Amino acid sequence: MRYLLLAILVFSISFGFAQQAGTGAIHEAGSHAATIREYQQSFPTYPFSDPSPIPLLTPVYPYFRYDGFTDKAIDKTWKVVELQNDYIRLLILPEIGGKIWAAIERSTGRPFLYYNHAVKFRDIAMRGPWTSGGLEANYGIIGHTPNCATPVDYTTRVNEDGSVSCVIGALDLLSRSYWRMEIRLPKDAALFNTRSFWYNTTALEQPYYHWMNAGLKAGDDLEFVYPGNRYLGHLGEYADWPVNRSNGKKINWYRENDFGNYKSYHVFGKYTEFSGAYWHKEELGMVRWGAHDDKAGKKIWIWGLSRQGMIWEKLLTDTDGQYVELQSGRLFNQNQEKSSLTPFKHRGFAPYGTDTWQESWYPVMGTHGFVTANPFGALNVQQENGWLKLLFSPVQSFSDTVCITVNGQAIYKKAATFRPLVLFTDSVKMGAGDFVVTIGDHHLTYESSPLAGTLARPVDAPADFNWSSAYGNYLKGCEALDQKEIPEAEAALGEALKKDPDYGPALVKMAELYYRNMRYTEALEYATRALRINTEDGGANFIYGLVNQQLGNITDARDGFDIACLDPAWRSAAYTRLAKLYLREKDVQRAGRYAEKAMVNNEHNIEALQVQAVCARKMDRLGAGSSLEGGNRGAGGGTQGPRAGEILTLIGRLDPLNHFARFEKYLADSTAANKQAFLSLIRNELPQETFLELGIWYYNNGLSADALQVFRMSPANGEIRLWIARLTGQPIDWAGIDPVRAFPFRSETGQLLEELIKKDDHWFLKYQLALIYHDRNRLAECKKLLLSCGDQPGFAPFYALRAAVLSPIPAPGSPTPDPAALTQQEAIDTQSISDLQRAVTLDPHWRYQKLLAECYIRNGQIEAALAITGKYYQAHPDQYIMGMLYARTLLLDHQFAAADKVLGRLHIIPFEGATVGRELYREAKLMQAVSYMKAHQYAKALSFIGAAKEWPENLGVGKPYEEAAEDLRLEEWMSYRCHQALHQTTAVVQPPTAVDGSKGQQGTNERVLAALGAL
Repeated sequence: MRYLLLAILVFSISFGFAQQAGTGAIHEAGSHAATIREYQQSFPTYPFSDPSPIPLLTPVYPYFRYDGFTDKAIDKTWKVVELQNDYIRLLILPEIGGKIWAAIERSTGRPFLYYNHAVKFRDIAMRGPWTSGGLEANYGIIGHTPNCATPVDYTTRVNEDGSVSCVIGALDLLSRSYWRMEIRLPKDAALFNTRSFWYNTTALEQPYYHWMNAGLKAGDDLEFVYPGNRYLGHLGEYADWPVNRSNGKKINWYRENDFGNYKSYHVFGKYTEFSGAYWHKEELGMVRWGAHDDKAGKKIWIWGLSRQGMIWEKLLTDTDGQYVELQSGRLFNQNQEKSSLTPFKHRGFAPYGTDTWQESWYPVMGTHGFVTANPFGALNVQQENGWLKLLFSPVQSFSDTVCITVNGQAIYKKAATFRPLVLFTDSVKMGAGDFVVTIGDHHLTYESSPLAGTLARPVDAPADFNWSSAYGNYLKGCEALDQKEIPEAEAALGEALKKDPDYGPALVKMAELYYRNMRYTEALEYATRALRINTEDGGANFIYGLVNQQLGNITDARDGFDIACLDPAWRSAAYTRLAKLYLREKDVQRAGRYAEKAMVNNEHNIEALQVQAVCARKMDRLGAGSSLEGGNRGAGGGTQGPRAGEILTLIGRLDPLNHFARFEKYLADSTAANKQAFLSLIRNELPQETFLELGIWYYNNGLSADALQVFRMSPANGEIRLWIARLTGQPIDWAGIDPVRAFPFRSETGQLLEELIKKDDHWFLKYQLALIYHDRNRLAECKKLLLSCGDQPGFAPFYALRAAVLSPIPAPGSPTPDPAALTQQEAIDTQSISDLQRAVTLDPHWRYQKLLAECYIRNGQIEAALAITGKYYQAHPDQYIMGMLYARTLLLDHQFAAADKVLGRLHIIPFEGATVGRELYREAKLMQAVSYMKAHQYAKALSFIGAAKEWPENLGVGKPYEEAAEDLRLEEWMSYRCHQALHQTTAVVQPPTAVDGSKGQQGTNERVLAALGAL
């Protein structure tokens, strides 16, 4: 039976792909096969550079930023994977996140996804570099994914049905999940499909974020085809769609978004499975289709049509013009923090969970727009002069009957045969009223009633819901965990348990959080308390099992997992843990049986399949009977599982980039060819992390010899060397350890470091463990480790880290510290200054000088900051980051004209939403105006006040629409005072008297008002 189930599962996976777009497709006989090829292509490239060696103390850790951007192009050759059939051509760039760089309709040569002919990296993503255009996949905790600008793993294949595929993917370090996306082009259809396969490899719930971003060319004729009656914002707010209630503009047309700021429309309110766009002048459109259960989220992103947004046209391309984005997501909106106070919240990725879904993308031609679409094509209906006109742009070959009904009565029926991108048109005489158009029973349906598909889903939270209650704080804690905001999660869950110490869900979640933070004794206390309240609670039993296994209480661990198996929500994860537990104990028969059970509730459970593969190998079931060292067959009894080769084949079908499967094949047959097959597909930016993840998997399952083989194949890496030393018992070769960008984050490495530190006092071990403790919100222990290193390290990033940990940079808008704490704070800042001075001595790179200057500024030592920034700027006038800091320091030193001069020479390459340069410019102008007002030179003062209202684009900003610009009451009030002194008050309108500092990002208003205080 197990062999039969396995065969059925393998067949269903391959058959599902072969069908491609849905039941009923009849492929055109005799069409040519799709092709796939790889080659090099040169693009004008504006590269990124300067990877930071300083760890990020944010939820993006362990990733690091790139801070080097340029406005000077080079010719750079990029690897291109090209998929092509008779209708469309796709260009995929695996070295730039695996992005589908272009999708082109072949008969006209026109792109239906934005084709950027320049690779122009700009500081937009969570790690910095990002490029516009094409189709970008995002998985993890937030967009844009950490891999969006760097190489990913990929493989290509020709499929049995004549289609071709390129599979891209990477290990997301933030969630320890693997994402894969198959880009599949059929041989005989004018569409391509993207199939996502994403799985959580951990026993903890992880953050869950996925959105696809498709770039589209902007234009006055561009219409967004998004059925809905309202749109959601990032904060969970909502407004009308498609007509803006406040100004009457039809915002489903690009040209009518000529107001306000950037636009994020998460269109909502209709049950629909497609979204798309149409360029009416070109008679070209595009469709994205995905089942509603796969993709409920549908978003439009528009840079502002004012200069605020339009400056990004030249920032992101050379010749291809402005773009917009069509986005699709698993959730309704890309929710930011305040969205948690609405119905639109985040989700978590279940332990060992797997998700898979598919979408279709294609061009639309000659339909004058469209009203509905699915994987067979896009339909438009037009009513003119008593006629109903049908225009259907098919993307597959099939035959069926077109029918129009009114009040259930057919008024039109016609049998038709459709061919890809061959326009079908017809008309029927019909009066006013609602109607339904169908093509066959399943191929396509359109209902004209405005109420068709309207959702009743609520969009408001209850007005009387108590967010301060135990449940309210529990929700806050869950939301924070789903964003990897660990300190906020701990605080919120702690508050929930203050309100109700016996609130079961909060007890379980706090136990989970403490398990993550490697605080196992405390985690056990919370899990045990939850079980004292409800011994059958599935989540409580699961975390109870995890913690007890970690503490070595194996009997209690088994007990916890056994009872968790009774809860369907936890069954697959609990069986997976039992399988791994028994594998670690060498009871491979029992491990294999529990791994099979884990598949019942999750047929795509990769962790369980990997355990089965190892068990099969250990039970001499490899291939045609080849023998490997067998495991202990134990007390479990039962029959042997499927052969290892069959399981590895299944894993490869589910996840074509699975590195475990290839390594297992190498273990079975250690040939040079199998070794190369394993190594050749590890092509991502951080290959050492792939080896670490795989080696630690073997280690966790009691397979240390296998782990050691993995580690020894890895590129050189400090963390890898520590693991090798641990597994071999050999001393650490410190001469071979490179500390640069060594950012450990796994709890297994944390335990390794805790063991090594007991025997070795080397500063690198403490530095590495301090990083893990900081990531686990164990700040006191982190600080203690860093301080214990003294001045021993000769490594600048160490001192930058210690300074940041001991004296965190205050968040914007933070309250002034309590005077009683100032003495202690001053002592901490002294340590921070000393650390940063040491960092600058070790490495004069701009980062350390910037950090030291900023620390001087926080301590009121402006002259010291000025000495650093001025010297650096004079030597490096093109370094705009330090140039901005120099201008800011000049302002703080009251050298306003000098600051103004520096700002006039800077050329800032901005990041998205950046206004820092503009704020510095405004302050420089207004402060000079104040000086002239004090000198009674009011005409000159007015010229500077007028200049303060400008938006110089060399500072990386463009002027927004007037209604979206900053509060100008301060400028108006100053102008009024000048005109009043010049006896010209009749020429101006007296401004409001309430002038405050609410709009000054850099405290500009407060400082200007203080300077004006003497007037």
